[in-house]
Amino acid sequence: MEETEKYVKILSVQPFWEAEKKNRSILMDPDLGGPVAVAYELAAGPDIDGLTSVPGIGLLGIMFSLEKEKPQAMICGLLNKSKKVPLYGVHHTLCCQFFPGQFTRLFGIPSHEVTDVEAPLEDFIRVGSVPEEIALADGFANQMEIVKRFIGEWKNRKLRDTSDGLVQYLMKDALQRHGSLQIAQLEKETGYSARYLQKVMLEHVGLAPKTALNNIRFQSVLRRLLENPFCSLAETAQACGYYDQSYFTKIFKDYMGTTPAAFVKKLQGMIRKGETIKK
Repeated sequence: MEETEKYVKILSVQPFWEAEKKNRSILMDPDLGGPVAVAYELAAGPDIDGLTSVPGIGLLGIMFSLEKEKPQAMICGLLNKSKKVPLYGVHHTLCCQFFPGQFTRLFGIPSHEVTDVEAPLEDFIRVGSVPEEIALADGFANQMEIVKRFIGEWKNRKLRDTSDGLVQYLMKDALQRHGSLQIAQLEKETGYSARYLQKVMLEHVGLAPKTALNNIRFQSVLRRLLENPFCSLAETAQACGYYDQSYFTKIFKDYMGTTPAAFVKKLQGMIRKGETIKK
């Protein structure tokens, strides 16, 4: 649990998901010396056909069905904009979200090929009997062992990881600064051109640097509001690099489909009713 909590702050948040999250676990790579993915169980009601989602910090996901009669593995790419991600009739899943750059490093698939895509994982890599094994496995621990084995098998193949160190540096720097960076700063700090940085980010993360930075900055605001809905909106916006309130309102509405004030009012109402805020 301590290892999991250590990385919670760099996970994307998704408020008001129409599903219950439980059994969250971080998958570590000893060779990398850090996290590869976060996995958790998702359970949605039978009347739910999709999960309302907003762009995150670059966690590309695979959803394994936990329904014995419906074994499947779907890849869910990064989002360029908010949308409802379909469940394709499966309401109980094991969601495995890979940290920025890790999906491409492990599986050799350029992340930009699956941006804004939901498709069978088999369309991109051979998965064999893994979906069936996971759907039939008894308990979260056993399911995770199969996932780890599956990742380990691909990890030992020849993968495109020549730019992995640069990607990890870029994402760590961006996360530490809550997305408040300029491309010119990245050029100066890394010695690489904006064009090369864009090529590397698109291949390994699935997003252009500017888009990734914007998403990280918005996620920083969203997390702050979810953790403290009674905070000052103006102070929260400024702390995350939004100094123009009208611009902040526009950006927030573009991501969430509602204004920051209306969003906070909804959160406050949930707390007063004793409801749990999902994230």
